[in-house]
Amino acid sequence: MSDHADQAEQNIETFLHSAIANARRHSPLQSDGHCVFCDEAVAINQLFCCRECRDDYDKEQRALRIAGGL
Repeated sequence: MSDHADQAEQNIETFLHSAIANARRHSPLQSDGHCVFCDEAVAINQLFCCRECRDDYDKEQRALRIAGGL
């Protein structure tokens, strides 16, 4: 019979495996010459066309995380 420490260690290991798999599924944003938020043309090394799009994208992503969508 396992004790509490063994069970806690198993829970931590399960959580870590899940977190790593989740992080691998969500790849970082990559520039393709278009704004990530509104699809406006941007320089190839930019993600957003303006500060407002960046801020709106961040707000949207934060709301999705809170709602459990990401």
